[in-house]
Amino acid sequence: MFNEFHYQVRGRGHEQDGTRGQDRTGHISRGGVQALCLADGAGSATQSELGAQAVVDEGCALLVEGFTRLVSASDAEQSRRDILERLHGRLDEVAERNGCTRVDLASTFLAVAATNDRFMVAHVGDGVIGYVRNGKLLVVSAPDNAEFANQTTFVTSPDAATSIRLFRGSMEGVSGFVLMSDGASASLYDFRAKTLAPACAKLIDVVRNAPTRQVRNPSYKKHLRRLVDTKLRLATKDDCAIGILGRRP
Repeated sequence: MFNEFHYQVRGRGHEQDGTRGQDRTGHISRGGVQALCLADGAGSATQSELGAQAVVDEGCALLVEGFTRLVSASDAEQSRRDILERLHGRLDEVAERNGCTRVDLASTFLAVAATNDRFMVAHVGDGVIGYVRNGKLLVVSAPDNAEFANQTTFVTSPDAATSIRLFRGSMEGVSGFVLMSDGASASLYDFRAKTLAPACAKLIDVVRNAPTRQVRNPSYKKHLRRLVDTKLRLATKDDCAIGILGRRP
């Protein structure tokens, strides 16, 4: 159905000051549904890397388990509440184990879940989600930065329920999706034109056309990790994370 690639790398800024990277990515394939999630931990939150990992893990699980219900639900507001309640429940468990509060685990949340027929997208905060449909590279969900580039909404923000963006649609003509954190978007997104760089379509093609034979560390993933480690990482001091679902030809 889909080939996948997801990867995060600690930014040069974190490396210089000796702090941990805060971007996380994850992927689950189960029961004919594939889910790909990405989270960018808030720099102002003391344990945000733990929160980012928690929402990635829980987000993938809830989208695979609840895909049929969420993709066909008539009440979008209830779907938003359901997603956030599930993420908040996981964050509260992590906060209790680590002696912190939910706010200390703040992160963004970007997710795509898809079957052969339908897809859904969920997005809280900055970062970008795009896809290729009928050969055209399009933005599905742009960054939420309010008035300032360094401000955004997190899953722990008071207005998260009204800020979460949900999109659902048919897979007809869709060849792949790309998700990226704001660090990766420094190279792959034009903030003025609000368009994705043409390189995104090429990255999706690399993933979708990759050999499907079972290899523990396939060459296309090694190639893409090198690209993130060099090209994307050197264009910013921030962490870089990217996720790609490529629909097999």
